[in-house]
Amino acid sequence: MRTPNPILRLGTLTSLLLGLSLVSTGVSQEPKDIPPLILISMDGFRWDYCAKYPAETPHLRRLAAEGVQAKRMIPAFPSNTFPNHYTLVTGLRPPHHGMVNNDMTDAATGDVFHYRNSAANRNPRWWGGEPIWITAERQGRRSACYFWVGSETENHGLRPSRWYPYDYRVSFDQRLETVVSWLKLPAAERPAIIAFYLEETNSAGHAHGPDSPELAAAVALMDRCVGTMVERLEAEGIAANLVIVSDHGMTPCTKEDVLILEDWIDPATVQVDFTGAVAGLRVLQGDLAATVARLAAMPHARTFATADLPPHLHVTATPRTPDIWILPDQGWHVLRRAEYERNQNRFLRGDHGYDPRLPDMGAVFIAHGPSFVSGVVVEEFENIHLYNLLCAALGLDPAANDGDDRLVRTVLRR
Repeated sequence: MRTPNPILRLGTLTSLLLGLSLVSTGVSQEPKDIPPLILISMDGFRWDYCAKYPAETPHLRRLAAEGVQAKRMIPAFPSNTFPNHYTLVTGLRPPHHGMVNNDMTDAATGDVFHYRNSAANRNPRWWGGEPIWITAERQGRRSACYFWVGSETENHGLRPSRWYPYDYRVSFDQRLETVVSWLKLPAAERPAIIAFYLEETNSAGHAHGPDSPELAAAVALMDRCVGTMVERLEAEGIAANLVIVSDHGMTPCTKEDVLILEDWIDPATVQVDFTGAVAGLRVLQGDLAATVARLAAMPHARTFATADLPPHLHVTATPRTPDIWILPDQGWHVLRRAEYERNQNRFLRGDHGYDPRLPDMGAVFIAHGPSFVSGVVVEEFENIHLYNLLCAALGLDPAANDGDDRLVRTVLRR
């Protein structure tokens, strides 16, 4: 078994103890017979948006009806962008791949990761596990990424054959032209897997909320983008598999539903790793149990030491895991006073990061193409199982991961 987490330096024996698994793909096709796979992320696209906005989603609803859809895909905790995009492509829970939140501190080195920091995004030490594009490259297949969390750095000394640093300004039309050009390359150069990212539903959900006209317009835009891609592939005679996912959902929130951290604890006694829909603290002065007890008086939130978190959140102690987690009620936030005051005029009207089992945090899953069964609705599942499905659809042997073959057995044609 290969070590799935070089960043946290988990050896093979430790990996076995963590219960990581290797799943046989059960695919006997030669690579030349396997259709290319395009993995599309629509950031913040909640699992029920197609039903909530039917007039805006004709293409997505058609693909779901003709292919496979999930009732709901359950994100990893915390239900934020970086942990979940990386879980989707590695099959590992955040403590196992190292990306435990959008922002974090590594206690072993004192280094701080911030998701907007391009240098951190390109530093291999932050990124454990083996993403699908590296699985392909290690097995002699080409891969490409047009903006995906973790794709800007080396992994196992490799990179995807083709990739771009994230740049919001690049239009969808330009991205699509590039993808089509990749798929028209000679067989030896053509990517077997393309990871493709779209962002508008997340930004509209944050700025305006999931029930807003602006969000409906963003949903319509995502639908048009996917529909345009399908039509272009058909026009070019390219038979591709599409797997359409999101990283998390979205819930309404207001600036009135905020807990100010300094009202409940002396800021000199803790280090704040992150705040928002989930907060992480490290004790600098005093006792852990006493600090947790003090914060437990905070209304509209639950406070836990890492070891006492609910088991379904699957949080384990690592150098990047804070001592204390504050879990606000859905729609509430924990912020430092300065953060709250700084954002008065642009406070979020929608957010995520909450308990993944909450319905509003659920993500979308649609699979369509020659390798997938048709007209099937699968029960809700955790997103750790997606990686094994991608490997099976591509005829690849998966790296060690936390998922199993439930999707492989129910979604792929035999």
